[in-house]
Amino acid sequence: MKVTIDSFGITPSGEIIERYTLDNGKGITVDLITYGATILKIATPDCGGNRSDITIGFDSIEDYLKKNHHFGSIVGRYANRIEGASFRLGGTTYHLEQNNGKNHIHGGSRGFDKYVWSAHVIEHEESASVVMQHISPDGDMGFPGTVSVQIAYTLDTMDTLTIDYSAFTDAPTVLNLTNHTYFNLSGNIGSPISDHVITVHADDYLPINEEGIPTPEAPQPVEDTVMDLTLPSVIGDKLYEKDPQLIFAGGFDHTYVLSKDHDKIVRLAAMLTHPDSGRSISIATSEPGIHVYTANSLDGKTKYRDGIVVPKHGAIAFETQHFPNSPNRPDFPTTVLTPEHTYTQKTKFTFNKVITTCNVK
Repeated sequence: MKVTIDSFGITPSGEIIERYTLDNGKGITVDLITYGATILKIATPDCGGNRSDITIGFDSIEDYLKKNHHFGSIVGRYANRIEGASFRLGGTTYHLEQNNGKNHIHGGSRGFDKYVWSAHVIEHEESASVVMQHISPDGDMGFPGTVSVQIAYTLDTMDTLTIDYSAFTDAPTVLNLTNHTYFNLSGNIGSPISDHVITVHADDYLPINEEGIPTPEAPQPVEDTVMDLTLPSVIGDKLYEKDPQLIFAGGFDHTYVLSKDHDKIVRLAAMLTHPDSGRSISIATSEPGIHVYTANSLDGKTKYRDGIVVPKHGAIAFETQHFPNSPNRPDFPTTVLTPEHTYTQKTKFTFNKVITTCNVK
């Protein structure tokens, strides 16, 4: 397998943004850029062999600088929300930026998605990787410790994109990383995802309050609730139910519990299928949670790649991660990272075709 490299533009400060294209020779390509260690696009064939992009993004670095919704980016230092934008660690209270009401979300106004990462390529016969690195200094957005992060994106000939995360710190800190790619498997990013079919292999989820913070009684069983996705469910059949959890968030914006411990076992977490195109992806992860987000904040006005306007609920993200507000919830799997340990995470996206339901020419 080979990786091609070209330029994706230059930032106002003069930093060159590189684009890396992974091609597995079987119709699947993954484009990455060094701004935010971002998945720029993923193109896969439908059941008729027609290749289309199945993600949302922009055509230029200028748009990523101005309009970014974390599309495809690595989110850190802390993916998701921290209540009150503060936490205590080692007897010290750390205050973070309040960028989600009075809470903190996704690492702040300049999280990991707003930096240019360094990158290098590793090529093998059956796979190819782009390895990106970033160093977050002590005090970055209020977080303690200097943290060195490495993200390896690997595409193989088995149609799997693997994201390997690793990080270490020189002082105790909290860390929760994820990738924030938005998927629409139809190949038409201007259409809603209501016709997609979703399965999440989780018996529990984290109910939230109006601010998106897990409630004190979280986790709770999904059984007999609208949040139950343990069997294949048409998203539109769930998304528009008048349930308080969906009303709070404007759709799905919830973490599903894959494990109540952090055992680092890679397990099948979710599957998404678009019956008409025959496209399907399965997501497996070593993380204790998967956050399902149905693009509730898209305004239906902004132009994305190729000038296409994406509606609210026009995509879905699967954010493999630890739980929201874990630094303030000792009952949740810990997100504390110390110098004696290395942060690791592995997430796999496998691209499949369900040809028995093919409705394309």
